[in-house]
Amino acid sequence: MLSTTIGPGFWCECWTRHLDDCRPPTLFGSYDARTETEANNWVSEILRTISPELDSDASQEAWERLYDHRVNTRRALLRRAPWTVSVTHARTLIT
Repeated sequence: MLSTTIGPGFWCECWTRHLDDCRPPTLFGSYDARTETEANNWVSEILRTISPELDSDASQEAWERLYDHRVNTRRALLRRAPWTVSVTHARTLIT
């Protein structure tokens, strides 16, 4: 007998989509977070990881998300509400 226990948690994903073509989005990475803190930290780590490679506008937007909008992210996660963070670099949307 196979028994599985599934507790509360958060499924986090990072997708990229080129805005100039009709191809479907590409999964960049994913993470199964057990707590809202883990989920929030994963999103922050992804933004920190990609920000050095972004153009200046997208990098600024990523850092604003990291600091100015982090409280909103945390509140949504505490409510167990879906939350999306997106930045656009050149013609690529990163969500």
